[in-house]
Amino acid sequence: MRSSDSFSHQNSRRLSLAALCGCLVIVTAILTCLMDSTSNTIASLSLQLSSYRNVTLHMVEEPNTEGQDVAAPKVPLALKENQGRKESSADAVSTSPSSTMEEMKLDESTTGNQTVPLQQQYEEKQGGGDDSSYESLVKESRVVCDFTAPRSDMCWMDGDVRVLGKSSLVMLASPPTDRAPTHNTTWKIRPYPRKWESTMELIKELTVTVAAEPDQAPRCMVNHSVPAVFFSTGGFVGNYFHDFTDVIIPLFMTSRRFNGEVRLVVTDFNHQFMDKYQQILKQLSHYPAINLDADDRVHCFPHAHLGLFSHRALGIDSSKSPDGISMSDFRSFLRKSFSLRRAHSKEIDLRSRRKPRLLLILRKGSRSFVNEREVMRMVKGLGFKLITAGPEETKNISRFAQVVNSVDVLMGIHGAGLANMVFLPSNATVVQIIPCCGLADGSRYIFGEPAPDMGVRYVEYEIRVEESSLAEQYPRDHEVFRNPISIQKQQGFNEFWNIFLNKQKVKLDVPRFRSTLSQVLQSIKHHK
Repeated sequence: MRSSDSFSHQNSRRLSLAALCGCLVIVTAILTCLMDSTSNTIASLSLQLSSYRNVTLHMVEEPNTEGQDVAAPKVPLALKENQGRKESSADAVSTSPSSTMEEMKLDESTTGNQTVPLQQQYEEKQGGGDDSSYESLVKESRVVCDFTAPRSDMCWMDGDVRVLGKSSLVMLASPPTDRAPTHNTTWKIRPYPRKWESTMELIKELTVTVAAEPDQAPRCMVNHSVPAVFFSTGGFVGNYFHDFTDVIIPLFMTSRRFNGEVRLVVTDFNHQFMDKYQQILKQLSHYPAINLDADDRVHCFPHAHLGLFSHRALGIDSSKSPDGISMSDFRSFLRKSFSLRRAHSKEIDLRSRRKPRLLLILRKGSRSFVNEREVMRMVKGLGFKLITAGPEETKNISRFAQVVNSVDVLMGIHGAGLANMVFLPSNATVVQIIPCCGLADGSRYIFGEPAPDMGVRYVEYEIRVEESSLAEQYPRDHEVFRNPISIQKQQGFNEFWNIFLNKQKVKLDVPRFRSTLSQVLQSIKHHK
């Protein structure tokens, strides 16, 4: 009985072990299948990802917003596009200012965009480890073009970049993959940061392309070991405000990270501009600029950046700029470029004999003072040390930057000469006199809004109809005073510009303005 029980017990144990082993075999087989399947999936995914690395990306087109309900800025159609009117580089004060309505449109966010711009990808990737640098992001693709920014278009090229001089062709010599590219390999770009259709028509168009085969690329004539930054000195260059807004500030943002080890490649080459701002350009690049319009050689670069970052009038949005560059950085850069001594404007002790220095910009012709001498007497009578500057004094930017940096207050009627505020020391004051009629929002946008980021105080004085020379040219019930915007709508921009900007002069109400300037004086002086 015991023997039988023992045998039965042993039999039961053997059966249990056999069942357990069978289960283990089945589970192992299932896991093996799953692992093989997962492994194949991961391998397939890795293959897909690697096949898209270094493949030319489609250029991102800015969506057509026509017909969309986009909120319009609260600015009159007052200072619209400058329609080709340029301020002479030899006269930074005497003619037209910028155009504000179109300027403001450049700062509006594009609606309906479903594609993440490259710059936004960079911002989101910052702080993500060793691969978060701007350069490493660009190198993920040999050619990346971004058309989504409201102010400027840009392309980045990394690899064997060949520039065919006068032909305006920029070519990546080797294809992005071992196989023939299947994506778009040719793009068009105009490297000027002001996307107005009528302006861009005047800017030379560059063709960015990828050679289908390495031997199809032209042979290098000049080899460069540093990157290239392409930009245009066409458009509104020659107007002092546009010089800074459209070229100098965007170029600083774009090329500063190279610490001078970069070549500037210039289209629509403006010799006057290049000569006038050579002290700035030499700080941005240690090498002579290349005039793409006049050079028929094949230049070769390891990296190329076509187009410039641009954010706003006379300003930088540090949250969007490479490496968080700000207007404070730009102004420090200007002080270094021109050896400017004053970083800050200090308040004056009331017991001190030193008078605060006021620089008065005097225009000739349009938007000039009718009672210029009376205004000057009032300024001096208040207790300011008065310095005046007309067109002749502003020709030499290096010398004039020193003058601007030496004063506590910069004052003038709305015009490009007020762009010299970039040279003011921090805590200085800019006083803008705004002409008639309905130009306040636009004028404030151009010179008032940039002031805080520069560390500069801003004060404005809007003239009344009685202080405008237009009061002598039109009856008080005329549309010019009742509804100035209708002039533009009915007669076009040229007529609007002629009336409100070219034909208007200012006869300042000195007693009324004296009150405004007295407040500025009080803000400068203090009791110890």
